[in-house]
Amino acid sequence: MPSVPFDLGKYVTLRHRKDGTARVFFQVPERLRPSDWPSLIPLPHQERRGDLTDASEVQRIQQDAAALYDRLQAARMGRAVVADRRDVKALNRLWQQSGEFKAKRPTTQKGYAYHAGLVEDWATLLGNPLVEALSYERIGKLFAAYDDRPTTRRHVKIVLQMLLTHAQRLGWITANPAKLFKMKAPETTVEIWEQADVDFYAGAAREAGQPGLAALIETEWEIGQRLTDTRLFMHNREYKAGVFRFWQSKTGAWVTAPVSEKAAAAIEAVRDPDSPYLFRDATTGKPFASERLGHVFLALKEKTGGRDLTLRALRHSCVVQLARSGNDIPAIASLTGHKPQSAASILATYLPRDNEMAWEAQRKRGLIGTESGHKSNGPV
Repeated sequence: MPSVPFDLGKYVTLRHRKDGTARVFFQVPERLRPSDWPSLIPLPHQERRGDLTDASEVQRIQQDAAALYDRLQAARMGRAVVADRRDVKALNRLWQQSGEFKAKRPTTQKGYAYHAGLVEDWATLLGNPLVEALSYERIGKLFAAYDDRPTTRRHVKIVLQMLLTHAQRLGWITANPAKLFKMKAPETTVEIWEQADVDFYAGAAREAGQPGLAALIETEWEIGQRLTDTRLFMHNREYKAGVFRFWQSKTGAWVTAPVSEKAAAAIEAVRDPDSPYLFRDATTGKPFASERLGHVFLALKEKTGGRDLTLRALRHSCVVQLARSGNDIPAIASLTGHKPQSAASILATYLPRDNEMAWEAQRKRGLIGTESGHKSNGPV
């Protein structure tokens, strides 16, 4: 079983097997369920293994149970979900009212809602067909409309697939045609931070009167968490006395990670007894808002003429630095919260271009001495 408690959801029951797995069901008491409601509904909706030590399966169980609970409540309150017109607009409304959607972070909800709106606009141009009429050919034309914007196309595909999965849970359709389309993530160029960059921008942030940004940069460099999470970390919740402790939804585990004395000192230097947040915007006195954080760093970069870097790339950079230090992929993923395949993809993209790794490889072969070095940070 997982090392931390978790709630699978309302009306979820388990039937344990001898091999340690479990059969999981959504089971509503007879006195509470509508006359046409099944007595047992297996969870998750697809690919059931019953392995409750697998964080991804637990998450799918929770999402499907939340969707079923929403459906049950609608039926009890007489909203008659199935009586609604089963078009994309109705589906999008129900999806955004679901427990699965509401469990997402606000920034994630905002992005999903935007791309779902693009799907709605497309459906409107088609005359608002029923969801069951969204054929493979029709969906293909939607994606083709974004051939010149591959990132948007991929996001639209992801959201449409989620919408149609929700339609399956509602019983509107039996198959999800969006899953038949395979799209690779668009190639992007990310400049990897070096220690010299961290020192440069942290120093520049302090000179500009933004010590909270400086501490955030130095911390991200060491723990490599999602920037949207790190900017809201608090004293005595995620951080205390030089140690971070946070829950990683992707890996399904608590992680405790110390930081260097330098980073700990930077955090303590900006501590405000009147605010629990670690990294505050000196202008507002509050945690950095997501868009404002980017604007503050961009202004700093333009003023100083520093390397063309992004704050989001600090997370990738931490992965690279961990690999340089000899950590394997499971160890890296355990700290940063990446899926192992994501960490491997980052390393496959950036380590071959990494001069430090190339020089270290030649040293290990005995072709150059340990005193040899170089100054370049970029590809040669």
